[in-house]
Amino acid sequence: LVMLPNSSGADARLLATGEVRDGDPVHRGSGDLRIRQMDGGTRLVEMRKMEIVPGPNLLVYLVAESDPLFPEDVTAKFVSLGKLKSLAGDHDYAIPEDVNLDDWGSVVVWCDTFKTAFAVATIERS
Repeated sequence: LVMLPNSSGADARLLATGEVRDGDPVHRGSGDLRIRQMDGGTRLVEMRKMEIVPGPNLLVYLVAESDPLFPEDVTAKFVSLGKLKSLAGDHDYAIPEDVNLDDWGSVVVWCDTFKTAFAVATIERS
């Protein structure tokens, strides 16, 4: 069990980590992934030091497949956490309360216009 201070000073429990990698040779992304549970029970996907190539309609998905290689691997089973907030820097996405984290293997930055993964991070449980 690793306790990390968050911006409000309260403790948060680190549930998982990951490294953001390219979706394919054209659609590139990098950064760090953390999934934490805050004191109040809220769980966050935290993307840090993000760098994503620009594209239309970019969304952040929790995906069942841990290493999605094809669009069907992403779209077979996913939960949208919302629009990508920024192409660079740090941003957080709340995980819905009814989502069981054990059911999900990766976080994907997905281009809904072209149905392709721009970046992928396999979820590595702590």
